[in-house]
Amino acid sequence: MAGLLLACCIAPAIADEISDARRLLKQGQSAEALAKLDAYIASRPKEAQGRFLKGLILMEMGRPSEALIVFSKLNEDYPELPEPYNNLAVLYAQEQQLDKARTALEMAIRTDPGYAIARENLGDVYARLASESYGQALQLDPASKLTQSKLSRLRELNLSASGSDAGRQGEELRPVPKSTRKTGAAPTRGSAAPPPAASTAATRPVPKVTPLAAAETLPDKPVQKPAMTAVEASGNPLTAVATDQTALSQDPERGIAAGGWDLAFSPYTFHYNPDKDHKPVVMLGLNKALEGRWFAGGVAFANSFGQPSAYVYAGQRYINPFGFENWYLQWTAGLLYGYVGEYEDKVPMNYKGFSPGFVPSIGYRFNKYLYGELDILGAAALMFTVVAPLPKDWP
Repeated sequence: MAGLLLACCIAPAIADEISDARRLLKQGQSAEALAKLDAYIASRPKEAQGRFLKGLILMEMGRPSEALIVFSKLNEDYPELPEPYNNLAVLYAQEQQLDKARTALEMAIRTDPGYAIARENLGDVYARLASESYGQALQLDPASKLTQSKLSRLRELNLSASGSDAGRQGEELRPVPKSTRKTGAAPTRGSAAPPPAASTAATRPVPKVTPLAAAETLPDKPVQKPAMTAVEASGNPLTAVATDQTALSQDPERGIAAGGWDLAFSPYTFHYNPDKDHKPVVMLGLNKALEGRWFAGGVAFANSFGQPSAYVYAGQRYINPFGFENWYLQWTAGLLYGYVGEYEDKVPMNYKGFSPGFVPSIGYRFNKYLYGELDILGAAALMFTVVAPLPKDWP
């Protein structure tokens, strides 16, 4: 009861501090808002809302390299949140690093397929990439009428889509629940540049790009680095900014959180009721991310009686459940094979070695390279598993 009362007192205080910083930002007092947030974050270094708002303030103050660090770290600590990926893509687009912007937006959409703003932003980035590619084609073949026509149509499309909100920077962007993200405010589209002269080093990028949804708040739930490309800004508002390479030198996202693979290895299983026939259980497997929280995979292992066995499955992983940072819960369900002969009755509903399987698990993320996991094998045993998230581009 005392803990509940304390939580009820602390929650409004936290909300007030965030609200005060947001109010100062809206009043144009960015420095004061940043100072208040720095003090707030110093006492709550892992709290996502304050860190997210700090990134917005840094963007407002024209300090993109620092904002890049903030959003990159949020992506690392809270890979399940799509908004930081979306805002990171804004910064990359402003620096003309369109491949990185595309990658960040794809991560936002993978995290939340219903995030309409990120999908529209991705369309804008693709439009800019198309404009650049057509411009480069014209450099190689200036006489191509077809390429000129394509670039002209793209320019007209983007100009007509820009509308009256062409300069909107998204300072009032609001996160919306997963079920309603697709109805969120449409971001600004950009206009394509005219074909470059033959001597231009690269095509002029689209002057206006969707200012990616820099949400003021986050929902109540808790990159791969390509080579930098030199794109001539030609005076448009999205001129490249010299970024702090510290943020760009971080390792790429890894494992299921990044849409990739996890390697799992179990060296030990604890049986509730040891049997003289029990043998050491060793397991090796791979998990692959699917849409949303879903993943699928398979493991090969020697079962408790020394028989070669396998388990193929699909399941879901829930990161930071109930606000517990670095923890995750997951479950898998699938088809188990391996208990045959005299041990066929050791698993339920077994038919010639095949049986259904269901495994709930609890895990802890020590860092981006190593997780520890406890798998509950029904009423029989606990399996201790080491999980190694693999780089996103593996294999």
